[in-house]
Amino acid sequence: MTDVTEGSAGASTGQPLAYRLITPLEWYRIPLAEQATRDRSVQALVDRTCPNRDEDAARRRELSEFIGNLASKAAFDGGLELYLSQQAVLGVPVPASLVVQVEAPDHPGLHAPAAVIAEAQRLEHPDAEVGVVELSTGEAVRVRRRDAFEGDEDIQLPDGRASTIVTYIVPIPDSDAHLVLAFSTPLEELAEALVEVFDAVAGSLSWK
Repeated sequence: MTDVTEGSAGASTGQPLAYRLITPLEWYRIPLAEQATRDRSVQALVDRTCPNRDEDAARRRELSEFIGNLASKAAFDGGLELYLSQQAVLGVPVPASLVVQVEAPDHPGLHAPAAVIAEAQRLEHPDAEVGVVELSTGEAVRVRRRDAFEGDEDIQLPDGRASTIVTYIVPIPDSDAHLVLAFSTPLEELAEALVEVFDAVAGSLSWK
């Protein structure tokens, strides 16, 4: 089952450009632009996950702090939306996330071709799988890598595990900026299956 969500990214003209993504129904969306809306969304997710306020009080506090920190960090890094998977297989949670953000160009007015961006990604992540792919919106750069820190040096995964991270860097029409879709999962055992889901979500991107 899938869900259709829409957001907006500012183009160089100053006019908002809407985008559309099709995500699994089990993915919960947290808007990041406004703190009040972000906090309400985090609380709604906590209420959904732990509905019993008395029996689950400790778990609710822990979950609220954890998700709140994730959302705050994503917002601080320029994120527009954060998606968190609520999917479970045989009662076991399947952790996955997606952060959508706009990346401004280092040199405004200079549009970098996909091949140039891909080469820069190869230099930054020499062990990553980097390529230029064709989406319905046009060329995009896809980067798949493994990272033991999930993008935050304060959050180290246990037992030497590494997150699988798939990033799509998509040019925004009539703009020098890019829409960045950053998918992540710390579950190595299901990484290949989840990467297929990540690729499908990225492939559903369209502009309005």
